[in-house]
Amino acid sequence: MKLIGRVSLFCMTGLLGFAAGIYCNSAYLHFFYPNKEITQEPIVHIEETVPQTEASESIPADSKMPDVITCDTVFAIEEYDKNTEMTALHEEKIPGKYIGMDRENFVDAMESYELSPPLEEQQRGLLSVEVLSFSGSKVLVRKSYQIVAEPEEEVFYLVAENHYITVYRQDMQSVYLYTDICIENLPEELQEEIIQKKLISGEGDLYHFLESYSS
Repeated sequence: MKLIGRVSLFCMTGLLGFAAGIYCNSAYLHFFYPNKEITQEPIVHIEETVPQTEASESIPADSKMPDVITCDTVFAIEEYDKNTEMTALHEEKIPGKYIGMDRENFVDAMESYELSPPLEEQQRGLLSVEVLSFSGSKVLVRKSYQIVAEPEEEVFYLVAENHYITVYRQDMQSVYLYTDICIENLPEELQEEIIQKKLISGEGDLYHFLESYSS
């Protein structure tokens, strides 16, 4: 009995010592680490909204780039003849120098073309060049022409008067020139032509004749 009592006492002493150790350890941790058991709150990530720049605010999302001429742009030319008042429309391949131009640049190019047209256009009587419509798919240009008819050569008549040649204009009323060419000094065949009123067209031929028979 004494042995059992001693064993029981020993076990009780051990349990008390173990409990005292746990208590002391808990007290120690609570004293030196008072915030040990504070649970950290979860971190909330806040996304910052990036303000739009002035450029992004000023350009709508569905805005389109300005029209420019490309190699696929249809180049339509409307030609107007002021003499006949007729208009003809045809299409040409767009010249490479116009590719990449917007409306403003193309209008400037047409104005330069009008001021200094190629020789062929000058011979056709180019008057003006106007841009009627402009888009990236098609441009329409109107060219106006007017051929100025060259005046017909003036007609002269050689007439024998008082043994000398007098040059009359076509109306046979106005004297163009009195000459010192004596008709008797000319070949007989030519004398006969002048007696019948010889016709000469143009001042060039007239002066060539007079120089040939002047003394």
